[in-house]
Amino acid sequence: MHKKIILLFLFSWFSADSYGNDFELTPNLQLAYQELMQLKVQHARQLIAQESPKNGIKIWLDDFADMIVLFSSEDENEYEKLSDNEDKRLDLIKDLDENSPYNRFVQAEIKFHWALVKMKLGHESKGGFNAISAYKLLEENRKKFPNFTPNYKSLGLLHVLIGSVPENYRWITKLLGLRGNIQQGLKELDLAINDKLVGKEAKFYQLFVQSNILTLNDKERQEVLNFVHKNPDNLAISFLGTSISLKDNKGEQALKILQNRPTGAGYLNLPIFDIYQGEIALQRGNYQQAIKSYQNYLRTFHGHSFQKDAYYKLFLAYWLNNNPEQGLAYLNRIPSAGKKLSEADKIAQNFYENFQKTKIYPNKNLLKARFAFDGGHNSEALNLLENLDENAFQNVVEKAEFNYRKGRILQKLNQNNLAIPLFDRSADLCVGQNCHFGASSCLQLGYIFQAKSDKPKAKLFFEKALSYKKHEYKNSIDNKAQAALTEMGI
Repeated sequence: MHKKIILLFLFSWFSADSYGNDFELTPNLQLAYQELMQLKVQHARQLIAQESPKNGIKIWLDDFADMIVLFSSEDENEYEKLSDNEDKRLDLIKDLDENSPYNRFVQAEIKFHWALVKMKLGHESKGGFNAISAYKLLEENRKKFPNFTPNYKSLGLLHVLIGSVPENYRWITKLLGLRGNIQQGLKELDLAINDKLVGKEAKFYQLFVQSNILTLNDKERQEVLNFVHKNPDNLAISFLGTSISLKDNKGEQALKILQNRPTGAGYLNLPIFDIYQGEIALQRGNYQQAIKSYQNYLRTFHGHSFQKDAYYKLFLAYWLNNNPEQGLAYLNRIPSAGKKLSEADKIAQNFYENFQKTKIYPNKNLLKARFAFDGGHNSEALNLLENLDENAFQNVVEKAEFNYRKGRILQKLNQNNLAIPLFDRSADLCVGQNCHFGASSCLQLGYIFQAKSDKPKAKLFFEKALSYKKHEYKNSIDNKAQAALTEMGI
């Protein structure tokens, strides 16, 4: 299961209906749930503490609050203190009314919470078993209570995730009894979206999946903005809108959402917004602001995620700002910082290791073009590369990156016919090389021919994207390529 996907489990939704006294969503707990959804954890805990310890909803919300804090803090010591709560709470739920559709559903949600935390802290095998258990509980619940719509929001999500697993790993999912189907999962999420109780969470999941595994269209882009604007006091949805906008190369839109996010003492602190602020500043060429944002992240966040990436970006910001010596001081902090779990941290570690061997700095034009493109400043990005060709670059990887970067810019400018030969060239240059530009180029070629309804060529390039080995974006590119093939019925 791709790591970038784990963030979306943080924002689970629960039905306002009650099935007997064992699972009673009282007004107090309903308010507590709403506070948790907005990431107002402290107030939610106060409300939860007033309820009966034998209420299954209270047990679930206790667990939900703990997992939000653990996931966001990445505090290993706190994890060790709280980890026994998983089994304790599951045992309590099992003793409650088995004829309630909430029984297995709540068990599955607790399993999901701990899957999140375990995978975030690097305990991937344990987290994977949690996710498998949750899936089986949800499938069992679906058979027993087919009209219980909250079940379809989590089950639909899992069906999409499992359906995007690359073909060479599918024997594992089959062996474990996991069945994925992207179209089925999307239909289940749609069913949940239409439910008056779970619609908001299902929409959250749908948009997250659409942006991270599938592709966004203009209608869905507008839905992202509408979702944010209709929920101005929801920090989780502000996070979603910022994340999707950055992924969709809309840096200015991301900045606007980030600046308008709800703040105050009641909200959970999310240092990830400093990372986002730094990214936007790099995209704009505002290196001093980028430095300030990344330094603030390192000063305030004591977990492991994006520590290596922050030091790497500080190196780049200082170097682009003509202060290479200061940049090198940050580059040398990478090996001892954080963990190499996220793609961003892996890239930072790999750059450090290669730099130690070669002492070769990145090409400034390519780097500036990359950041400009990432922020949606396509004309500026094209100007940086317009008068260059392969001969301007030192090695095969830089040549491949040049072709890929220019191809992506032209693709965004709706000049696919000019982009196609550039992607082809990048793919050829990367054969036998440990770089992602070939796989990334093939993925984009697949999307181009998919949009042209040229199924044979789209299939060819999506499968070629899967064929590249051992590059930094292997998981995410493989997931997207496989998801596209599955969408096409292949």
